[in-house]
Amino acid sequence: MKSRLKSLLIGGCVGGGVYAAIMAAFDYYDGQEFSLWKFVINFLIFGGFMTLTTWYSLKKADKKGQ
Repeated sequence: MKSRLKSLLIGGCVGGGVYAAIMAAFDYYDGQEFSLWKFVINFLIFGGFMTLTTWYSLKKADKKGQ
């Protein structure tokens, strides 16, 4: 696996995990029970969005640098 792709995927997983954990903490603070499905959806949606956004920004920066 290329190092750039690996970095993008790791960054997306970390970002998605942190976001999902914070959202789960807010739900717990509001008195709601932990929902695994909500955690997974938050993780995948936010992590995927962050990965695509970072990939697009790096792609754009590469074109600008050439």
